[in-house]
Amino acid sequence: MFSSRYFADSKKYFAMRLLCKPLLYRWFAYKARKTRSSKTFSFPKCLQDHEKTVFFMPEEKEIAKIILNELPEESLKKILFIAHGDLEILFSKKSAQVSYYTDKGCRYGETNFEKLEYQVKTYAPVACVYPGPYKPQFLYLALISGATCRVGFECVKEYPFLNVSLHQLKTISPAKMIARYFIKGKKG
Repeated sequence: MFSSRYFADSKKYFAMRLLCKPLLYRWFAYKARKTRSSKTFSFPKCLQDHEKTVFFMPEEKEIAKIILNELPEESLKKILFIAHGDLEILFSKKSAQVSYYTDKGCRYGETNFEKLEYQVKTYAPVACVYPGPYKPQFLYLALISGATCRVGFECVKEYPFLNVSLHQLKTISPAKMIARYFIKGKKG
């Protein structure tokens, strides 16, 4: 039996390992169909008001460090970070709420993935930020979170999982750009 990046090692998910990416997306969207929300939202106000947010951290340490350093301290209190276990050292210096995963534990059907799914649902976020790179099982978590605003970069193809697609600017990195959406503009 061969291993999958997206599903647990179980006979139950054996056939799922053969699906191509579009069929994987369709399957995860089908699994999340009952949780879709039709509420309206205001972007970037939902991030600037420091409402509950789920933030899927990129696995690259340099990018994650930039995001954490750029985020305002007051917003860290209302963010549930979903981060790879390798990033634990970065979060040790911050007072942030973090759920860690491993490569093997983040596959659909694994016990750790089910814990992540439960945490994301019970946190009941207003917004979800997923800068990428996109993994079908995490797109699924973004959709089932119940967040009305689900933000990503260059993610038009990831709809309905993410419903706000930001375009990268040449003058600023995506990490700094997403972090700056959490800062309220000064009224003059």
